[in-house]
Amino acid sequence: MATEICPSSFRCDCGHESDFFEDTVTEMQEMSKKKRVYLGDDADNEHTVVFDKGKAIEILCPELGACAITDSE
Repeated sequence: MATEICPSSFRCDCGHESDFFEDTVTEMQEMSKKKRVYLGDDADNEHTVVFDKGKAIEILCPELGACAITDSE
């Protein structure tokens, strides 16, 4: 299960961890209250965090596809 690591990191089911600035995640949460938004990391095997209705809901993984965020640390 994909995990949100507060305040601004995310771990995919494949083990990849995406780290962002806290302000960036807060901004994405606010923007997603109006529409679904996507935040990609800059890794070679780019993962994308999907935000909707003010929270991170899934990670798009190049290996596994869509992985729902079901846990937070």
